[in-house]
Amino acid sequence: MFGTMNVIAVLDLRNAAAEVASSSEGAVARLLDATDHPKIEKWVQLPKALFVFLVVPGDPESGAFYVYDRHTWVWYWVDFDDEKFGGYSVSDFDRLVRECRFLDLVEQPRLLTGQAPWIVTPGCRPQRSADATAPTIGKSA
Repeated sequence: MFGTMNVIAVLDLRNAAAEVASSSEGAVARLLDATDHPKIEKWVQLPKALFVFLVVPGDPESGAFYVYDRHTWVWYWVDFDDEKFGGYSVSDFDRLVRECRFLDLVEQPRLLTGQAPWIVTPGCRPQRSADATAPTIGKSA
């Protein structure tokens, strides 16, 4: 599960009223409007970002990950090149946060976008794909 990360800007609040875009509640309310009002299962607030996990009511395997950049006022949908086509569960969210150290990325949302995609795997910190494929060169004894 997880792997290469895809990040897509889904909602730009730069033209919204400042009281909406600058507040967590206002930004989340706009995301819920844009996503047909799913249920908020998890919500993590960080100084520079907001990380929410939304699920369609009655379908615990339908979850999606969203990150709000508090500086740019943009919501990003985060998905992975894995076999979870129908969505993710709360246990997937917990695994992403605990085993993949995903909050290391979320706390610096400007890192989410860029040229090389991120690779997110259990037991490792997130890595840029160029870093993940680079050969490891050790010193000879």
